[in-house]
Amino acid sequence: MKKYLFEEIPLAVPSDRAEMKSVFSKMLDDSSQSVISFINPEIFLAQEKNPLLHEYFKSAKYNFIDGINLLYAINKKLGTSYSAADRYPGTDFFDYLPNDRKVGVYLYGSKIENLEDAKLRIESAHPNVKIIEWTFGYTKFDGEYLIKKINAAKPDILIVCKGCPLQEKWIWENRQKLNAKIIFGNGGAVDFWSGNTKRAPEFMIRLGLEWLFRLFASFSFKRLARQMKLVKFLVKYKRGEYDVRKEV
Repeated sequence: MKKYLFEEIPLAVPSDRAEMKSVFSKMLDDSSQSVISFINPEIFLAQEKNPLLHEYFKSAKYNFIDGINLLYAINKKLGTSYSAADRYPGTDFFDYLPNDRKVGVYLYGSKIENLEDAKLRIESAHPNVKIIEWTFGYTKFDGEYLIKKINAAKPDILIVCKGCPLQEKWIWENRQKLNAKIIFGNGGAVDFWSGNTKRAPEFMIRLGLEWLFRLFASFSFKRLARQMKLVKFLVKYKRGEYDVRKEV
């Protein structure tokens, strides 16, 4: 697995899905907790202005790349030749888990109906995965009560889907109280896993254009404004202004 420092944020690029499965198998076997992320340019820009987010991603065990332009920026600076095939979107998370072991997962976030549908679809597609419990994202009991509920379920993996930066803030503030082996935020992934929000066609996913499909599939000026912020990232990487180094 190749590792890079993008400014001060460590980024991980596994060689293939087999290595990704091996990495997750090792984290599940590890006695210590692993806080990870799936990061894209929008999230990268957010952490530049948010000290808590910056510390979260700087300290993460792994930040897997979920945005094609981060890979292109590495190519621009270091002469590598990464493509969309080297992305590891958080939406595909369950494909990264080892097939030879049972894994218990706790979902926190989204709507009740989406959680119910996601549980059925995930367990049908991945027989080794059990959604052992979930909590919908709009609960008022998100303090000690929720932490006790999660720990009582004894999940191997906790996935928090409340959107950035809310999910990262919640994880950062509560990580030491949580007993899950792997913890990460995954935005609107539950909505996609439920089937109630459609993903982009496969050819757009392969080309790294899933963001474009989402923009037009659920257009809003708020979403458009979010995408326009990425112009700043594109300009800086095209000019080669980001400090990118390969970790030894």
